[in-house]
Amino acid sequence: MPTRRKFLNDLSVIGTLPINPNTLSGILNGETPLFPLLASRTKENSYWYIGHLMSLVLTSEQTGGKYALLRATERRGMEPPPHTHTKEDEAFLVLEGEVIYTVGGQTFNAKAGDVMFLPKNIQHSFKIQTEQLETLMLLTPGGFENYFVEMSTAAEEVKLPPMPQGPPDFEKIVAIASKYGILFGKP
Repeated sequence: MPTRRKFLNDLSVIGTLPINPNTLSGILNGETPLFPLLASRTKENSYWYIGHLMSLVLTSEQTGGKYALLRATERRGMEPPPHTHTKEDEAFLVLEGEVIYTVGGQTFNAKAGDVMFLPKNIQHSFKIQTEQLETLMLLTPGGFENYFVEMSTAAEEVKLPPMPQGPPDFEKIVAIASKYGILFGKP
């Protein structure tokens, strides 16, 4: 009687599904197999979020929930208020611009080439010092990228959207962010 392992090995031999031993081990242990993926910022994965351009380069769905990678182009003066992530750590690689992060009472001045790590459960905020800030944002584990999908509109172009007219709907932001474990205000 054939085993599951033999069936999967046979499947890879005939070329239907290329499986290496590490992938096979994961499948047998109930893990979703991950496959190589070349990703980039495109109109199809980009969103206009309250004056910013947010691109979901890699989603938690594509990484088995391990992380999400976003590329963000943000405007000075459109930063979020102090907030705390309760579910994920964040790391920001500054590609262009300069930003001051305030994290748990400490201040960090980051410029192009710097990486800022923001652990979960520590309140943080940031102030962009240049007209624009370009970052890669790593969320671990993934999932919070879906907040940006819910709060945004599909980007019409891969560029900053027009400036929002009037203040953002803070009640909507708080309601949707709370679904993702984000807390605003005093820690």
